[in-house]
Amino acid sequence: MADSQVARIAVAQMHVSPGDVDRNLSTALDLVAEAGAQDADLVVLPEMALMGLPNDPADVAQSIPGPATEQLGEAATRADLWLVAGMAESNPAGSPFNAAVVIAPDGEIASVYRKVFLYLQEAEAFGRGCEACLLDLGFAHAGLTICYDYIFPEYVRRLATAGAELLLHPTAWVDTEAGREWGYPSAGAYRAQCMVRALENQVFFASANVVGRYDESGYLDGVGRSAVIAPWGEVLAEVAEGEGVAVGECDFSRIEAWCEQVAPYMRDFRDVQIPEV
Repeated sequence: MADSQVARIAVAQMHVSPGDVDRNLSTALDLVAEAGAQDADLVVLPEMALMGLPNDPADVAQSIPGPATEQLGEAATRADLWLVAGMAESNPAGSPFNAAVVIAPDGEIASVYRKVFLYLQEAEAFGRGCEACLLDLGFAHAGLTICYDYIFPEYVRRLATAGAELLLHPTAWVDTEAGREWGYPSAGAYRAQCMVRALENQVFFASANVVGRYDESGYLDGVGRSAVIAPWGEVLAEVAEGEGVAVGECDFSRIEAWCEQVAPYMRDFRDVQIPEV
C-alpha cells in the first residue's frame, strides 16, 4: 500500500456491454487484478461500469451491498487496493441511483456516492443524489464525482476547499450525433475539462472513461482518454483508446510547493461584488 503521501492511482478504461452485468463484472474484475499487478493503491472504474446504460436501468440495478459489490470486495482484497466502481443502485423508494461504490483494501464498503447532477434524460431514469462524498484514504483526502458532476466548478471547488487533494471521476463521456452536428470535440473537451479541474483546484485528478457503445441504441459512443492528471496539468498516465489500465504515481506532498512557487490560486481568491447590468 501507499507510503506516506505517495500513492499509485490507476484508471481502468472499459468497453461496457449495456445491461450485461455478468460480462461487465468479469471485465471489471480482470481490470482490478491488472491494477493490482501494477502495484496500484487505488483503481477507478467508469460510471455505470457494471451495467452501461440499458433501456431501463431499474431492470439491472443491484443493492449495495449486494452480489456485485461482494465480488468487487473480494477483488479489492486480493489486489490490496482501494476500488471505486460505478453501478446502478436499486432504490426501494423509487428510481435507481447512478452510484459509485468505494471499497477499501479489506473488502469493506467505505462509502456510496449517488450522482447529484443528472444530464438531460438521466433525470427520467435515475433518482438524484443529495450528498457530496469526501474520503480519507490514508495517503490523501479524496472527493468523488460522477461524470456530469464535474461540469459544475462550484461543486468541485467545495470538495477542494473541504480538503480534497484528489478528485475521483468515474465517467461515461461520449460522442453523439447531436454533438457532432454542433462541431463539439467530445474527446478534446473531456480532457480539457479534466485538466482545468485539476489546475484550478490544485488537486490530482483521476478520471476513468468508457470506450465503444454505451447504450442499447448505439447513440452514445465512449471516447476513452482515461487519465491521471497532476495539479500542474501534467498527464501522469492515460489509456488513450481501447480497454486497459494506466497507473500514475501521485506525490501529494508536492501540492504545497506547487501552490507556493507557481499557483497560489486558492489563496488569492477574493469575493468581489459585481454590479448588476
